[in-house]
Amino acid sequence: MIGFIGAMDEEIAELVKLMSEVKKEEISKVEFYKGKLSDVDCVLTKSGVGKVAAAMSTTILFENFDIEGVVNIGTAGGLREDQEVLDVVISNIVAHHDMDISVFGYPLGFDQDYTAYKADDKYIEIMKNIIEKEDRVFIGNIASGDSFIHREDQIELINKNFPGALCAEMEAAGIAQVCKHYKKPFIVIRSLSDITIKEGNDLDFNTYVSLASKRSALWCEKFIEELKNQA
Repeated sequence: MIGFIGAMDEEIAELVKLMSEVKKEEISKVEFYKGKLSDVDCVLTKSGVGKVAAAMSTTILFENFDIEGVVNIGTAGGLREDQEVLDVVISNIVAHHDMDISVFGYPLGFDQDYTAYKADDKYIEIMKNIIEKEDRVFIGNIASGDSFIHREDQIELINKNFPGALCAEMEAAGIAQVCKHYKKPFIVIRSLSDITIKEGNDLDFNTYVSLASKRSALWCEKFIEELKNQA
């Protein structure tokens, strides 16, 4: 059974519509939608915003459902000049950009086991093949923290400590850390809502989130179909 995770109602609404035999459950105040996607059992979780909420929700997901792997969907801010709004980032490595114990000799960066987590190569390849047919996709590293990144000093700090980061967001590393603990594969898919280093590139949120939700729902449907075909 695949677990899908999104932070907000707006990010999961279209995926719920594609599911059949949906049963909504609330466990420890976290919302779960159990059902089928392309006739395959799955669970969709609304995690809430931030790494702690995401980690808590992922833990509850694993403790209450027979989950074989996780797909995290949502939005992010792009960190590169060559990116555009609605481009897609697929995770390679996800890291906590706001976790810092370098004073004790542990350097920051995407190559540190204590703060960085590798997405599943099989999941990456499947999603890449699905998304690149219709949308522009980047595969690389994602910086995750508990602040909305919009100031120049925030961007500079991420680029300094986590060079090569493609985007910044607020849940993925919490989810990835729990997946590593439970030894479950994961992948993170992020549609870019803005490019943090550009001016005047954002869309109206309601327009954007509707587009992003519809696209990610279709990707998840095709992803689970391909997993079924490869089984």
